[in-house]
Amino acid sequence: MKSALSENHRYGLPMVAVHWLMAVGILTAFGMGLYMVDIPGITPFKLKLFNWHKWLGVTLFALVLLRIVVRTFSKTPKYPAHWGHKTVLLAKLGHLALYAAMLGVPTFGYLYSLAAGFPVMWFGIVELPVIIEKNAELKELFKTLHELSGKGLVLLVAGHVLMALKHHILDKDGVLGRMIPGMKAD
Repeated sequence: MKSALSENHRYGLPMVAVHWLMAVGILTAFGMGLYMVDIPGITPFKLKLFNWHKWLGVTLFALVLLRIVVRTFSKTPKYPAHWGHKTVLLAKLGHLALYAAMLGVPTFGYLYSLAAGFPVMWFGIVELPVIIEKNAELKELFKTLHELSGKGLVLLVAGHVLMALKHHILDKDGVLGRMIPGMKAD
């Protein structure tokens, strides 16, 4: 039986599940995006990849909203006592940047698709609202914002992973175990 102390140092299963689903989804969407834009011309396979990329983007947007709800109503572990004010502030800013990017990337992608004149159909079933009409100038703006925010998100994820590894390998403070079931936490 786990002690109350160890449970207070971990995220709950819903938060852990959404975290890892988001991680896999973000990396998949980024890889797919890089791959599909390099396919020359317009082929049925390329169009299929674009649709899958959009479906994944809408799903990730829904997951980040779910993640925000889960985080709002879940107990979150306290920061380690040995962390100073600066470390806590940097951790909070890093997480805030991750959430902003996780919301921004799919939003810019959605607006890019609409501005290009392509409505977004989630899994080919649910048509998302058309909130802007086809517009060449906005298309270029939202394309650039989608690409830059996507790259920014991947950099933030890489930084997040590096900091988790730093805490695990160098600091040995158990922070990584908060998100990995079965691993010692704090």
